[in-house]
Amino acid sequence: MTTILGILIVFGLIILAVSIWKKSRFLSICLTVPVFFVLFIIGYVVFNSWYHTTSESLEISVEREKQRYSLSGVWVKPMDNYRFVTDYIVFYVPDNIKLSNVKRNRYKDYNEMDYKGLEAAVHKSLKEIDAPKLQPQLFDIETTKEFRISFAFPENINPSDIKVYYVHIREEPMDSLEFWFKEIDLK
Repeated sequence: MTTILGILIVFGLIILAVSIWKKSRFLSICLTVPVFFVLFIIGYVVFNSWYHTTSESLEISVEREKQRYSLSGVWVKPMDNYRFVTDYIVFYVPDNIKLSNVKRNRYKDYNEMDYKGLEAAVHKSLKEIDAPKLQPQLFDIETTKEFRISFAFPENINPSDIKVYYVHIREEPMDSLEFWFKEIDLK
């Protein structure tokens, strides 16, 4: 009901502005500007609710120096405005061997977040992909236009045995978290 009332008010203001254009252009413009401002805000909200990045929006390059790896990522399309402040890099390593010397940019207020709940949601979403039956190792990374993460594997690990995923998180207002995954090939 309020939507219909709002539409009627907008159309009424436009009709009133057109009808008084010859009498008072200033008043006509004063009636029209708020209408276009409201329409702009509505269009902005609708666009940002509609626009979603995909895994193709992200390009990741891999650099290797002995057992030390660096992943560099660049978003080739604009990032969605309702992205979460942090994304994750997930590793599945044989025998659940822990990665060492992981360096990445973290969200500055990460310690103030409910990261345990967020990591639980990421763990739950990982069941949707065809991942190995190993314990995932999650590393948060700040969601930015460009990012870099470096890490080291023990020498006895073959890179082809390791599965790596980038997990992007989106959270629209008043909605639940949404995830998409991009597999990263370390070869």
